[in-house]
Amino acid sequence: MKANLNDPKKLVGKTLTPNAGIALDYEKSIVNLIAAMARDIKRELVISFTDIEIEDSPEHAMDGLSITPQVRIKLNALLDKWTVKFNDLSKRATKRMMWRTERNADITLGMSLKEISKDLEIDVSKPSPRLKTVIQASTEEAANLIKLIPQKYLADVQGQVMRSITSGNGLQDLVPYLTKQYKGNVNHARLVARDQTRKAYNNIQAAKLQDLGAESFIWVHHASKHPRKLHEDLDGHEFRYDDLPITNERTGDRNIPGVEINCRCTQKPVFNWMK
Repeated sequence: MKANLNDPKKLVGKTLTPNAGIALDYEKSIVNLIAAMARDIKRELVISFTDIEIEDSPEHAMDGLSITPQVRIKLNALLDKWTVKFNDLSKRATKRMMWRTERNADITLGMSLKEISKDLEIDVSKPSPRLKTVIQASTEEAANLIKLIPQKYLADVQGQVMRSITSGNGLQDLVPYLTKQYKGNVNHARLVARDQTRKAYNNIQAAKLQDLGAESFIWVHHASKHPRKLHEDLDGHEFRYDDLPITNERTGDRNIPGVEINCRCTQKPVFNWMK
C-alpha cells in the first residue's frame, strides 16, 4: 500500500543507504586475485604451447597427443593452487566486508532513527539470534561465490585450450580468448561484490529493524539508465516484512529492496510504536 507519511501513528526514518566504499574495497580484493590468477594461467599455457612449438607444427597439433596430457596436468595443478588462494580470500575478504557492513548498518540506522527523534538510541551490544542467522547466511553465500571463481575460470580455459589444440591454431586463438575471459570474469566479480555487499547490508538492516519493533518499510526506488518497471512501481509504497512484494516477475520471488541482482533500491523504516 502507499505510505501515508502524514499518519501521526507512523514514524518514518531516513532512507537506509549502504556505503559504496565497502563494496569497492571488497571488489578490489577479488579483482586483484583474479588478475594474478589470469597472469599465472597465461604464462603457464604459453610455456606449454611454446615448448613443443605447436603453432609451427599444425600436423602435430591436430592429434594433440603430446600437449593434451601435459596441459591437463598443468591446468589441474593451477586449479589446486588457485582454489586454495581463493578459499583463503573468501574467508578474509568476506569477513572484513561483513564486519564493515554491520558497523555501517549501525551508523546509518542510528542516523535514520535521529530523523524520527534526536532522543532515540539503539543498543547493538548483543546481536539477536535473527541477526546472527542473517550474518552467517550472508557470509556463507558471499564466500561461496568467491570460492567458485577458479573452478569456473579454469573449466572455461580448459575447453578453449582443447579447441585451440584441435584447430591447430594454438596460441593464435588462445591468447585473445584468455584476454576476453579475464575481462569477463572481472566484470562478473565486480557485479558479485557489489550485489553481495548491498544484499548483506539490506538483510542486516531488515533484521535490526524487526528487532527494534519495525513491522514495515517504504520502498525507495533507485533511478538508473535501465530501471526495472516493477521496482519503479514499488517506489513509495509501504510493505510488511512478513508480506514482501514480488520483486521478480519471472521467478515470482519476493524480497526487500537491494536483494535482486543489480538492484540498488533502498528502504525507509516505518515504526508503529504509537498504535
